[in-house]
Amino acid sequence: MANGFGGTRQVFTITQVNRYVKQMLEADALLAGIFIEGEISNFHAHSSGHMYFTLKDTAAALSSVMFASYADGMAFMPKNGQKVIAYGRLSLYEKSGQYQLYVEHMEPVGVGALQLAFAQLVEKLQALGLFEEARKRPVPAYPACVAVITSPTGAAVQDIIRIVKERNPAIRLVVAPAQVQGQGAGEDLARAIKEVNAWGMADVIILGRGGGSVEDLWAFNEEVTARAVAASKIPVISAVGHETDITITDLVADRRAPTPTAAAQMVAYDHAQVTAFLRGELNALHTAVKGDIISRHAQSKALLDRLARQAAHRLSQERQSLTYSTALLEKVSPYAAFKRGFALVQDAAGQGVTSAEIEAGTRLGITFADGSVIVEVISQV
Repeated sequence: MANGFGGTRQVFTITQVNRYVKQMLEADALLAGIFIEGEISNFHAHSSGHMYFTLKDTAAALSSVMFASYADGMAFMPKNGQKVIAYGRLSLYEKSGQYQLYVEHMEPVGVGALQLAFAQLVEKLQALGLFEEARKRPVPAYPACVAVITSPTGAAVQDIIRIVKERNPAIRLVVAPAQVQGQGAGEDLARAIKEVNAWGMADVIILGRGGGSVEDLWAFNEEVTARAVAASKIPVISAVGHETDITITDLVADRRAPTPTAAAQMVAYDHAQVTAFLRGELNALHTAVKGDIISRHAQSKALLDRLARQAAHRLSQERQSLTYSTALLEKVSPYAAFKRGFALVQDAAGQGVTSAEIEAGTRLGITFADGSVIVEVISQV
C-alpha cells in the first residue's frame, strides 16, 4: 500500500507490536537477568501469593511483579518506602502494553533479608503478647519425663541424653525427632511440638539444636515454630545454638537455655546433691525432734513435780481437816456419852424413851457403849 510519503507502508496490529517488543526485550541477555535498586511503592500482596509493586527512584518508576513461586521463599515481607535490590528479567505485559520487571529475588538495602525478617516477626509477635512473662509458665523443678525435640542424629541430643543420665538416671527421656534446618524445618518442629502435647506424658519440652549459621538456625525464627511454642500446654525450654545465639523461640519459650547442655542441666536435678540435701534435712529434723522431746520431757517432769507438791499439800490439808472433823464428831457423838455411863433407851418401835412414865410389862431396848440388851419394865420406882 502506497503511503502519503510516496512509499509502501506496512500496518501492524498492537498485538504484533507488543509481541515484537517483548521478544526484543527477552532476547537481550543484559535484560534477561538484571539487578535493579529502587524504593517500593504501591505494594499489594494478592491472595494468590503474587506481589505487585512499583520500584522507583527520584526520576523514574518501574512496574514490577513477583509471582508466588518466588515470593514463598522470601525471608522478609516487603513494604512501601523500603529500599531493595531486585533481581529479575525485563519483559512486556502485552495486555497493558507496559514493560515491567519480573522479580525472582529481592533483598533489602543496608540490612540482610534474614535480619529484617527477624525484626519484622519480633515486632509482630511482641504486639500479640507472645513475649509477655505473664503468659509463661514455670518449668517444673523435678520433672519425671522430659521430651526432647531435635534432630535424632545431631550432637545436641547426645549431649542432653548423657548429661540427664549422669545427673539423674530416674528421669524418663523421650526423643521426638524433627528436622532442625532447611526447607520445611519450621513446620516439622511445630508438628513435633503438637504431637508431644497430644501425647501428654511429658512434664517439660526441650526444643533445640547445636550451633550453626543464621541460616542453619532459621527454623527457630519462623512464625509457625514460634506460635507452636506459645500454644504448647507443656512448658518449653528453648536451647538453640550457642550462648550468643538469640532466636525467636528463645523469646517465646517459657525459659531459655544458652545451650542444649545447659537445658539438660536445668531439667535434670542432681540426684546425689538432692540425696545429700535430703539427708541433711532429715538429720536436722531428727536433731530438732530430739531436742523438742528432751525439752518437753523436762517440761513434763517439772509439771509432774509441781502437781505432786500441790497434791501432797492438798492431802496434808485434807488430813488436818479430817482430824479436826473426827475430833468434833467424837465430842458430839452419843457413843462418847455411852463411854461415860450413859445409855440409849428405845421402845419396841425404836423410838427413844425420854420419860419414866412406862407401864409395867413394857419391853425396852437399852444400848450401852459395848452392846444392847432387851429389858422388861417391872414397875416404876
